[in-house]
Order: sequence, then structure tokens, then C-alpha cells
Amino acid sequence: METMGNPQTDVQEARPLTKGKSVWLSARKTLYFGLSLLVFAFLFFGLEGYMEYKPRVTLAITLGVIVLWVLEPIPFSMTAVLVLFLLPISGAVSTEQVLSGFASPAIFLIVAGMMIASAVEQTALGKRLAYQLLYWFGERKGGVLAGILLIPQVMALFIPAAAVRTAMVLPIVFSIASILGLKAGDTRAKQLMMAVVVGCGISGTAILPAAIGNVITVDLIHTYLHKHITYVDWLVLAFPMWLILIPASWWVLYRCFPVQEEAPIGLKQQMKAMIAELGPITSREKRLLAILLTVCFMWALEGIHGLPPVIPALIGAVLMAWPGIKVAEWERILDIKFSPLIMLGVTLSLGYALYDTGVIAYLSKWVENDFILYLFSTPSLAVLAVAILTQLIHKVTSNVSTAVIATVPVVIALSSHAEQAPVLLLGVVTGMTCLFGFLLVVETIPGVMVHGTGWITQQDFFKPGFWLTIVTTAVTYLMSFTWWSWLGYL
Repeated sequence: METMGNPQTDVQEARPLTKGKSVWLSARKTLYFGLSLLVFAFLFFGLEGYMEYKPRVTLAITLGVIVLWVLEPIPFSMTAVLVLFLLPISGAVSTEQVLSGFASPAIFLIVAGMMIASAVEQTALGKRLAYQLLYWFGERKGGVLAGILLIPQVMALFIPAAAVRTAMVLPIVFSIASILGLKAGDTRAKQLMMAVVVGCGISGTAILPAAIGNVITVDLIHTYLHKHITYVDWLVLAFPMWLILIPASWWVLYRCFPVQEEAPIGLKQQMKAMIAELGPITSREKRLLAILLTVCFMWALEGIHGLPPVIPALIGAVLMAWPGIKVAEWERILDIKFSPLIMLGVTLSLGYALYDTGVIAYLSKWVENDFILYLFSTPSLAVLAVAILTQLIHKVTSNVSTAVIATVPVVIALSSHAEQAPVLLLGVVTGMTCLFGFLLVVETIPGVMVHGTGWITQQDFFKPGFWLTIVTTAVTYLMSFTWWSWLGYL
């Protein structure tokens, strides 16, 4: 007969393990902070004879902060807040300059996008769309995978921010997994979870407000080149690439996660039942759909009315809670997360600081050589080189916002010194490539969120991530001597 363990003894035995783990975590965080300080000190004192004080301390703080963003001993947003007082205290820039990023329309575009997403979540419209797509594709060969990839593509039209789309798609995928009898560790479950990561990642390719990286890129291009990229400009540039990446992503995931049962029998009936359970589309959902279509229509007409994307988005958010139209509760619409806003505001402020203090000028001068100038003077090669460079930098800068701020300014500065370099296009290519981080979990917010479910590991990212990196780079290169060349950007 087995005897029950003594709870007090069990607790005493567990304490050393817990304490040991806590000590290790504390030591690791201390090491990361030490590494960040070492990078700061190395740059600040090592470049004393090469740079003036303001650009030197700005560069040292920026790279020290990037180390913290990469290693994440503290949350991303907490690291971002460090920038808000380190730059003014050091005398690199004024308080007004370091807070200038929060006055950008990009901040309020993301705020409006989160408000719209919150309103959509208060209705069944998102679920109805997802169930309908799975009803159409579910029982076809690879149809479930195709449906999950397509859901965020449609959502991207009216829900800015990949993190919000990921949060809305994940519960739907868990419902599908339950219907199919899948559990964590199953090959098919991994396939569907990676579809969320990839689908939400590429969904921001052609829709300007659909990715924070796009918004930051456009803002930096306006700051450095004084050129304005509209919603339609970005859509026209990226739309063919987006169309190619959707089936290409399906093919990569389909081949990397082969499953025996190709067409789940009964899924179509299940989706039909779930659609029926939602009932007919309500007048509330129709009003919401009308508002979303109006916002998208106003975005598309930016070149005519001149209003930046943030204005239609804010109008849409207000209409969703307006008396007589009301489709959502205003108090719940205002319930948004501030972490992405802090990250966005700080990265924009960093971009301005790097430019204003002359850091970008120094960096471009240091890396400028005959070979680099040759690459940037040959348009197609320049696009390929920038895509590869961005992918490499993205692997060590952990998230899209950081990757954009680390690459776009330098690429713009370098290409500005090369003859015949398509400066504006190279800036767009850099920002767009930052969206395609599929090799490591930490490269994108969807990757972090899906990994957090416990249904997928870092090992599951490597094979599809490798091939998707190759595919996205190849498609980018293809665009350089076809579509972008035909449009006159090269």
C-alpha cells in the first residue's frame, strides 16, 4: 500500500528548486544588464575621438537599449521608458524632442485601430467571417490551412496591428483544433499554429495601417526624405507581393508539416452549425460592416481628400459608439493596451534623435565604400542587398519596431549617397522586410503570442522559417525588376 507524501516535506524539497531557479533568473538578468552597460561604455568611450558628444551618447544609449530589447530582462515597454529619461538626462536631446514621437499621427492611428478592433470583438462579425471561410475551404485538400491563412488577410483591411488580429484568430483556431480532435504536439496542430504566425505576419504587407512597422517606416521616410506615402501608394507597391506570399506561405507550411488526413470529413457541417448558432447577420453587424467599409474607402481616397489614415480611423471609432448608430460600448472601446503605444512612440522618438544629433550621418559615412555604393547604385542589386541585410539585422533586434528603427534610417542615408539609388523604394523595402520574421519566436508579436500558447516550440519555427525567409527575399527581388520597375520606382 502506497503512503501519501508529507506535504510539509514536499514543500521543503520544492523550495531549494524554486530558490535555485530564482537565483539563476536573477543572475541571468544581472548579466544582461551588465552586457547592456558594457555596450554603452564601449561605444561612449571608444568613439570619443571619432564623434561629438551628442551623437556619441545617443548612439551608445540606443545600442544599449537594443541589447535590452533583444535579451528582454525587463518588458519591452519598460525598456522603452528608459529612453524617455536617459536621452534628456544625458543632454543628447531636449525633453520636447524625446517626447516628439508621441505627437506623431502614427500613435493615434494605432490607438484608433485598437479601438476599432475592440468594437469588432464586441460583435460576432469576426467569428462569422472566420467560420464562413472555413465552411468554404474546410474540406478541401489543405483547406483548413488555407482558411486560417486567409482570415487575418481579410481582417487586415479593417483591424490595424498584427497583435490584435492574432488575439482574434487564436480562439478560432483552438475551436477548430477541438473539432478536429487535435492536441498540443500534433503535426497538424503545429501546422495550424504556424499558419497563425505566418498569416498574421504577412497580412500587413500591403495595407499601410495593418502593421506598426509600416507606420514607423512611412513616418521615418517623411522625416528623412520629406516625402509622403499614402495608403494607396503603399497598396499599389505591395499588393502583387502580398498576393504571391499568401499561396507561397500555404505551400511552405503544407510541405513542412505533412499530415495524413488531408480533408477532415464533417468540418463543413460543423462550421455550418456554428454559423447557424450565430444566427442571421444582425443590424448591429451590418452597421459595423458599413462603418468598416467607409473607413477603408476613405483610406483609399487619401490622395483626393488629403486626410491622413488616422482621421478616418478616429471617425470610424467614434461612429461605432455614436448614439443611434451604436454597435459597441464606448467604455469598452477605450479599453486598449498602452504597451504597443509606448513602444511606437519611443521608437519614433529614437528615429528623430538619431537624425537630429547626426548619428545617421556618421553611420552612413563609416559604412560607405565603393562596394556598398556599387550595390546601391544598381537598383535590383540594391533591393536584394537591403532585403538580406534587413533579415540579418532582424534576427538580433527581436521585434519589428526595433528592426525598423535599426535599419530604415541607415539604408536611407546610405542610398542617398549612391547615384541612381531608388532611395524611397529602398526605405519601403526595408520596412516591409521587417514584417517577415519567421525564423525566431521573438521576431514578431504574433510569433511570441502563439508560442505562448504552449502548442508550438522554437524548434517548430526553424524549417518553415528558413524557407519563408528564402521565399520572401526571392519575391522581393522578383518585384525589383518587374512590378516596381514597371511602376517607375527603379
